[in-house]
Amino acid sequence: MLHHPAGDAELRAGELCLVDAGCEVDGYASDITRTFPVDGHFTAAQRELYDLVLAAQRAAIEQVRPGARKQDAHWAAVRVLSQGLLDLGLLDADRDGGLDDVVEKAAYRRFFMHGTGHWLGLDVHDAGEYLSLDEAPVEQPDGQGGRVVRRPSRRLVPGMVVTVEPGLYVRPSADIPQRWWNIGIRIEDDAIVTADGCELISRDVPVQADEIEALMRS
Repeated sequence: MLHHPAGDAELRAGELCLVDAGCEVDGYASDITRTFPVDGHFTAAQRELYDLVLAAQRAAIEQVRPGARKQDAHWAAVRVLSQGLLDLGLLDADRDGGLDDVVEKAAYRRFFMHGTGHWLGLDVHDAGEYLSLDEAPVEQPDGQGGRVVRRPSRRLVPGMVVTVEPGLYVRPSADIPQRWWNIGIRIEDDAIVTADGCELISRDVPVQADEIEALMRS
């Protein structure tokens, strides 16, 4: 699930635990998500999806730079996730088509139904316009499988702070192999736009699957 309410469910071996948390320092907020295996070891299915989400995040981070549009990171993540879902068979090429079809029809939204990031600052979801402040509306994808006419996504400039947080969430379904059921993964880091790219300020928290397993063994 995208956001699960706090509860008293017992953590069990073979399951994943997703923690979306942060702290506030001197009035500024952070927002970090990590997903880790409860017993310290990813299953093969969990690891495949985890590595896919991490690859999508890496592609998105490459788009967080001055002059790029805020939404460029999202579409970079969408394309990586969509291709991975096709490769793994979670999306059916005969039914859903190729990569461009999956993106155009938003077939990926069955497993990735949210944006890839938001402004971060004095609040976790900080105030700020996501669309261009001075450009005319143009026709563009609406992210739901249709088209819409609106202003383009806002361009990034140094000093802006955004989160980068792709994810995948697989609900049980008759057309999904059971090995994938109930796997939910999100990886989120905080990025400051710099003069020539971005600086991740949350990577002291391990993100590679091998690093997570090593930390849990220590």
